[in-house]
Amino acid sequence: MKFTLAWLRDHLEFDSSVEILCEKLTELGLEVESYKNPKLILDHFVISEVVEIKSHPNADKLKVCKVNNGKELINIVCGASNVHNRMKTVLAEVGCIIKPGTNEEFKIKKSVIRGVESCGMLCSEEELGLSDFSEGIVNLKKNCKVGDKFSTYLNDDYIEIEIAITPNRVDCAGVHGIARDLSASGFGKLKKITPIKIDSSFESKIKLTNTLKSSSCPQFSLREISGVKNVNSPESLMVRLQRSGLKVISGLVDVTNYLTIDFCRPLHVFDRDKIKGEIKIRNSKNGEKFFGLDDKDYILDDGMIVICDEEKIISLAGIMGGKNTACDEKTKNILLESAYFCPDKISWAGRNLNIVSDARYRFERGIDPKSTIIGMELATNMIIENCGGQVGSIVSDSVQCNKKLQISVEKIFFEKILGSFIDDSTIIEKLEKIGCNVEKYEKILNVTPPSWRPDIKIKEDLVEEVGRLVGYNKIPAKQFDTNHNKDESLISVSQKLKKKIRELLVSKNIMEIISWTFVNKKWESYLGAKKILELENPISSELSCLRSNLVGGLLNLISKNNNKNVNNISVFEIGPVFHGAKPGEQSDHLTIIRSGKASDKNWTLGNRNFDIYDLKSNILDVCKVFKLSENKLKIIIEKISYLHPGKSASFYLGETKIGNFGELHPSVTKAFKLKNNTYLCEVFISNVLKIYKDKGQVRNRFRASTFQASTRDFSFEVDIKLQSIDLVNLVKSVDKEIISDVKVFDNFENNNIRSIALEVVMQSEKKTLTDEEINNVSKKIVERAEVELNARLR
Repeated sequence: MKFTLAWLRDHLEFDSSVEILCEKLTELGLEVESYKNPKLILDHFVISEVVEIKSHPNADKLKVCKVNNGKELINIVCGASNVHNRMKTVLAEVGCIIKPGTNEEFKIKKSVIRGVESCGMLCSEEELGLSDFSEGIVNLKKNCKVGDKFSTYLNDDYIEIEIAITPNRVDCAGVHGIARDLSASGFGKLKKITPIKIDSSFESKIKLTNTLKSSSCPQFSLREISGVKNVNSPESLMVRLQRSGLKVISGLVDVTNYLTIDFCRPLHVFDRDKIKGEIKIRNSKNGEKFFGLDDKDYILDDGMIVICDEEKIISLAGIMGGKNTACDEKTKNILLESAYFCPDKISWAGRNLNIVSDARYRFERGIDPKSTIIGMELATNMIIENCGGQVGSIVSDSVQCNKKLQISVEKIFFEKILGSFIDDSTIIEKLEKIGCNVEKYEKILNVTPPSWRPDIKIKEDLVEEVGRLVGYNKIPAKQFDTNHNKDESLISVSQKLKKKIRELLVSKNIMEIISWTFVNKKWESYLGAKKILELENPISSELSCLRSNLVGGLLNLISKNNNKNVNNISVFEIGPVFHGAKPGEQSDHLTIIRSGKASDKNWTLGNRNFDIYDLKSNILDVCKVFKLSENKLKIIIEKISYLHPGKSASFYLGETKIGNFGELHPSVTKAFKLKNNTYLCEVFISNVLKIYKDKGQVRNRFRASTFQASTRDFSFEVDIKLQSIDLVNLVKSVDKEIISDVKVFDNFENNNIRSIALEVVMQSEKKTLTDEEINNVSKKIVERAEVELNARLR
C-alpha cells in the first residue's frame, strides 16, 4: 500500500516529521517498507529561466540555451522538445547528481557537446527521480523565483510512503483507515468524512436483478449519470495516483481508482450506451467467456460472480471490468457501480483465473459492507466536479447487512493478557476511536466491532487492539520469577508420558522430527490408506491430505537424506493422525523408523544392519514408560498394508491393539526410493492412554533380593510357527516366586524345526535355593514345555 504524505494529511491533522510518522506506523503493525522524500536529495538543484534559444550548429535535434540561474547566464545544450523561451525549469549545475539514489546516478560535469560548451543540464522529472517516465523537461509555474532551491517548491505529494499490510487489516488498505489507526493511537486528529448527498435530476430507467443477494452479493447499487465529459483528471489527482503506483487512465476511471486507495472502496464505471437492456448479477456457467480490461480472454468456471446485460458479461464482479463496456474519450453517459461481494468467492475466482487487481485485493479480504452508498456518493461528487453531468437516482437490489457481533470481556482480562494495568477510560477510548461501540456494565465491557473490522471476532482481538494502540513499547518490562516451583498440576498425564518417551528415545540416539499434518496424496496411496482425507483448500498441491499415519512424512525425510548420501538414520515422531473429518476422529501415534546400519564401520564392532529386533526392543522400552508388563503383551501376526507380510506383527494388550512393528513393505521401499532396508514400529498412544487411565498407573514391584541367584540355560526344539514370546511366558509362569527373569539368547531355524535357547534366572526373596529346589523347577519347565508347546529339550 503506497500513498503520499499530502494524501494522508487530507484525513489526519498532525505536526510530526515524516520520520516520526514512519516509526509510529511500524509500531502500529503497519510496517513501513520504504519512504521517499525527494526534498532531502534535490537540495542542490535550482530554479532557472531559459532566456534565449538557438539551434545547435552541429546537431539538428539539439538546442543551445542561455539560462539564468539567479547569479549568472550560462550555456546549456538541451535536447528536450518542450523547451521554450521564458520557460522556468530545474537546472542541475556542475557537481549535481542526476537520478540520485538509483543505480543509474551520475555526476554532472562541464562538457563540450558537438563543439559547444555546456555548463549543466535542464532536468526532467525522470532525471530528478520524481517519476519513472516523463516527456521533456520540468515546466514550472511562472511564480517560481529564479535562483531558489527546487526542493523548497516540492509539496507533500512528492513524499511517498509504502507500508506492508497483514491480510487481516483490509481497513488499512485505504488512506482513511490508516489515518483512523494513527488517530486512535494518539498520533494526530482524524478528519471526518461527510459525503455531500446529491439530489437526483431524473429517475433512472435501468432494470436490475440481483439473483445472488442472499448469498454472494448482498449489496449491489447503480447510479446513472448522463452528459459527462471524460476529460483528463486534475493534476493533483493524477500525481497522487502515479505516486501510489496506479496508472492514470481518464477522468471517470481515475475517480474509481482514487477512492479504492483513499477510502478502501472499490467501484466501477460502465459506459451506459454500450449496455444492452437489463443488468443481472448471477453465477457464471462453465465455459463462458469474458474479455477483460487487460485485453485478455478468460474461460470461466461454474459459480463465479458475473455482471451481465442481455447479450454479454460486462464485468467479473469484484475483480475486473469488461472491455466491451469500458469508458473512453467518447463516453457521454455512465453507470456507476458500488457493491459488496463475498470474499471467498472473489478470492476463489481470482486465483483460478490468475487475475491480480486492486479491487480483488480488497474484496477478498472483506471490505466494509456498509460503505456501498457512502462510496457511491463520494464518487458522484468527484465525477460531477471533474467531468460534469446530470445525476440519476440510485437503483439497488440489496439486502440489509444487520449482522452485528457483540463481544463480552472482563476488564481484568486486559491486564491478565498484557501483563500491565490499563485504566478503563483508556481501554474504552481506544476501542471507540477505531469505531467500536462499547457498553460498560460494572466489571464487564460489551463491545460491538465496526463493520470495517471483520478481523475483530473474540476478546483476545480486543486486547491486541488496546495493546497495539497504547503501544507495546509502553508496557513496562517485568523480570520472570524463576524461583517459584513449577505447578505440576498444569501438565497432563499425557504430556508427562510423552516427555518421558522423548527423553528415552533421544537417549538411544534416535532423533525426533516434527512434520506437517498435511501430506502428499501419493504417500497415502503408497501406504494403503483406507480413507484419504483431501482438503478443499490445500496450502499446496503436494500437501493436499490429512495424514492417516506418521509413516509418510518420516519416509519422505529418509528418502531426501538418502539422496544426500546419508544412509544410517534413526528418527521418531509423536503427533496426531486423522481417521475422519469430524471432531474426535483423530488420535496420537508414536512412530520410530530405523534405516541402514546399526553402527558405523568399526574394527571393534560388527558392521550390523538394523533389524526387526531393534524395533521390537524400542517398542518394549516404550511400553515400560507406561508401566505395561511385557508378560501381558500378545504378538499377533496380521496384515499391515505398508509392512512386509512375513516380517511384521502387531502388539495387543488384551483386546486392545497398541502398536505394530516390522520391516517396510518392498513396494513402499521402492515407491519412496529408499536405498536400505527399513524397519519401523508404531505405538498407538491414545489407545495405551485409555488403558493407563482406566486401570490407573500400575507400578512394577521392584525386588532386590539379598540371596544368591542361580542361572540355568535351556535349549528347546519347537515348531517353526511358535513364537518365542509364548515359550518365554510359559517358563515365567512355572514358578513366579522363584523365576525372576527369562531371556532368549539364541535362535536357530532349519526346515520346519526351530531351536530357541533360554537363560532362566532363579532367585528367592526368602532364602538361598538348594540344588534340589533348582532341579525341581528346571524339571517342571521341561515337562510343561513338552506338554503345552510340544517342545523337546535338545
